[in-house]
Amino acid sequence: MHDEALVWSKVEKRSPNVADFLGNIETWRRLVLPTIPTSPTNPTTCSDQWIADLVSKLDTAMSAPNDQERCNQIKGALSEHIGNGDCPLDADLLASVASQYGRRLLYKDPEGVYTVVLMIWGANQVTPLHDHAGVWCVDCVCLGNITVESYEPQPSRTDGSGLYDFEKAATIKAGMGEAGALIPPFEYHTIHNHANETAATIHVYGDELTECNVFVPQDSGYRLEVLQLGYSD
Repeated sequence: MHDEALVWSKVEKRSPNVADFLGNIETWRRLVLPTIPTSPTNPTTCSDQWIADLVSKLDTAMSAPNDQERCNQIKGALSEHIGNGDCPLDADLLASVASQYGRRLLYKDPEGVYTVVLMIWGANQVTPLHDHAGVWCVDCVCLGNITVESYEPQPSRTDGSGLYDFEKAATIKAGMGEAGALIPPFEYHTIHNHANETAATIHVYGDELTECNVFVPQDSGYRLEVLQLGYSD
């Protein structure tokens, strides 16, 4: 069992919703921007201090000797910092985006060691099945609830179709202050906000995630698309 299952509570498995994947692939395409900012939009004083305090904890966690231990320490830092109370980030940062989920840069390490990204999930917004292009990531819920479905790739096809196969590994529901890690090769997943209220998650990446592989349902398998990623604003 992967380590993130020890932190996130599990819910009953369900079949992939192909309509969700197809309906949201255009959402991912609209996230592509010509320029990726190197610093976050200026937040309020409250947000700025909260982010600075978080970064201090993350800098300490980064000293761990390997990815597994590093991610474990980051999970602890995020859960402790977010806790079970209201997220103190500025309302503008937590504002949802009508046509797609929001992706906002909170912090980029000057040495390029890691980045912190805030993701905003409007009602019923969902990602396609995707990976993190070999970059580790730790996620923590800071508002509402999300559902994470993880997948394991299956042996390569020999039928010449170029399609990929996946098998669902787990479905996990996470609430405020709950965190999980994705360490390659365990990185294939979807994120879904099933609620009518906005949800938000903080993602710490072991690099700046500027592209990922998205797997779009096609026939009996999945077609791979490489997407360049930017920020919502």
